[in-house]
Amino acid sequence: MLGPLLQSLLTLVLVAGAFSFLFLRLYRISALVGTGARPGEDLLDRPGERLGKVASLVLGHRKVLEDPWAGLLHVCFFYGFIVLGVGHLEVVLEGLTTFRRAFGGLPLTYERLPFFPAALVAPYHLSQDLLAAAVLLAASVALVRRLSGRVPRLLPRSPDAERILYFIVALYVTFFLLTGSDVRLLTTRLGDPDPARFRPVSALVAGALAGLPGGAVEWVRGAAWWAHVVVFLAFAAYIPLTKHMHLVFAAPNIYLFRRKRYGLAPRVDFEAQEEFGAARVQDLPWKSLLDSFACTECGRCNAACPAHATGKPLMPMKVLHDVKLNLRASPLPGKAADAAAAAGLPLLAKTPVRRDEPGAVRADGGYAGVEGQVHLDELWACTTCAACVEVCPVLIDSVPGTLIGLRQGLVLNESEFPPEATSAFRGMEVQGNPWGVGQDRREEWAEALDVPLMSALREKEPGREVQYLFWVGCAGATDPRARRTQQALVKVLKAAGVDFAILGCEEKCTGDPARRMGNEYVFAQLAQENVETLKQHRFRKIFTTCPHCLNSLKNEYGEFGGHYTVQHHSELLAELLRDGRIPLDTRKSLGEHVTFHDPCYLGRYNRGYEPPREVLVRLGVKQTEMEKSRENGFCCGAGGGRVFLEERIGKRVNVERTEQALATGAATVAVGCPFCMTMVTDGTKAKNAEDRLQVKDLAELVAERLA
Repeated sequence: MLGPLLQSLLTLVLVAGAFSFLFLRLYRISALVGTGARPGEDLLDRPGERLGKVASLVLGHRKVLEDPWAGLLHVCFFYGFIVLGVGHLEVVLEGLTTFRRAFGGLPLTYERLPFFPAALVAPYHLSQDLLAAAVLLAASVALVRRLSGRVPRLLPRSPDAERILYFIVALYVTFFLLTGSDVRLLTTRLGDPDPARFRPVSALVAGALAGLPGGAVEWVRGAAWWAHVVVFLAFAAYIPLTKHMHLVFAAPNIYLFRRKRYGLAPRVDFEAQEEFGAARVQDLPWKSLLDSFACTECGRCNAACPAHATGKPLMPMKVLHDVKLNLRASPLPGKAADAAAAAGLPLLAKTPVRRDEPGAVRADGGYAGVEGQVHLDELWACTTCAACVEVCPVLIDSVPGTLIGLRQGLVLNESEFPPEATSAFRGMEVQGNPWGVGQDRREEWAEALDVPLMSALREKEPGREVQYLFWVGCAGATDPRARRTQQALVKVLKAAGVDFAILGCEEKCTGDPARRMGNEYVFAQLAQENVETLKQHRFRKIFTTCPHCLNSLKNEYGEFGGHYTVQHHSELLAELLRDGRIPLDTRKSLGEHVTFHDPCYLGRYNRGYEPPREVLVRLGVKQTEMEKSRENGFCCGAGGGRVFLEERIGKRVNVERTEQALATGAATVAVGCPFCMTMVTDGTKAKNAEDRLQVKDLAELVAERLA
């Protein structure tokens, strides 16, 4: 179609232009990611574990295959492109070396590369043919899935994702026109079917071209070659403008996954910083910025999010997308004309955007508002349950941390937060309890139970080490319903002969609600005070009935010098039952039907899925799992400080979870968290189901079966 010299020159110009654009955009993205905060995280420790994650999640597609249909399609794309990349290189190489025809030579192809063994030519052609067909079929199926609107997590439709699929379809339609015409020409010239033997799909295309004269087939071949090269290079140039940057950033993002500070914003240094939290996108850690480009926009986080499922405007995928858009709009370091330009667009839009307001919902299912910004209703809807983190195939955990960082900016810099949070903040800061109950009432629940006090033991037996410190928690010490759980647990522990004691009036709130609502100052104050209190006593382990206390004491107090072995009471009960230390009357267990609700901070944050179920098994009850359980469990709605905030938008999360429990047909829902107890109990009241579904803590179930 073009002279050989001109064809080589034009191919060179196209290749240079496409890949120059690609690498310049990659450089810009890398530079923008580098503008993020550097909180001093060690993301290079345990390289073996990190490489194992990459192998499992990238090469093994472990989490992608949790959705079988999407996983199978992605396997086709991933491994197809790895192998087919060699074929694309061959096609481009042919164009770059077409000039050799002017000097009596042939363009370089796989069959004519001096270092390519002849024995591999046939297997190579077979792999190209079959994998190209597989990728074309996968792209067609994926396109139909998106256009049909039958997959809720793929809504609203993404024009970006659809354009990519159209690119892939065009790429392999032109591929088969090229290889099919090749097979037709070679068969005609050689008079032998050998060219088609290892190209079965291309042979079908060649058969369709059989009625064309040789000159027409050559024209088809030339047009298909140019179309394939142009589509391939346009695809390469388009990738850095799309969500498909995860092709480049997903594997590094997985390798650099956070092993510590799970779902948290960077720690605040109150002595060195003048402003706190996040207001601009550059205030986020660079790893969170990398997360936004590693995001595949698969929609799994949206589908798992309890806030989104109950009609709140929060969509974790949109938060990542907004971070990415905001960052893309930012100038590179040193390129801004003035300070205002360097600051960029604020990351938080303070105007609430509620889905229940007229005109708020767009035709495509999204909601009105400025792209590239997170809105107040999104910000405060998050329960920090980490469902979005659990399902992410590329280990993104930045969404809760981003939202907490934005909450910090509002709370600490501007004193802006929902009015209901005021009393909780004041209670934690002044009384050491979010409900404002005084420290002098922390021992009331234990009256007449003869529960040992750490301070009394220290005075009576100086130097004595207690086996267990029972961290009661604010709800356990002051909420009437939670007090019954603590009393049942004490009854069980005494029956088992466990050596334990409580802090009593010395104990204060761990500060978890303050930290999750953005008041890092109050959290730090409480953490430091509690660590100092614990230094005065000797104990081997801590156990608690509250997963939020568990998480703070076990995973977050180390920042303040508090390193402890901490157990949830379900783990302790499982150990005691396993060792036969709890005397049970198993006749009391016959026939009871129980389902267990997984607390988010016990399950996802601390992988405590098995001990509660072991307790139920050893009690001999009939168990039925809810549709959403274990890793895929559904939040009760209390986390992230939401237990202290009103839920004004959409359906109540606790009601949705209660409906899931009722659907099992169980007579009892077992819980392992005082917040879950409150929320699910309120859910049964809202559904008028108190007579059909009892809510009991694991400790209460064990206490009921004591011999």
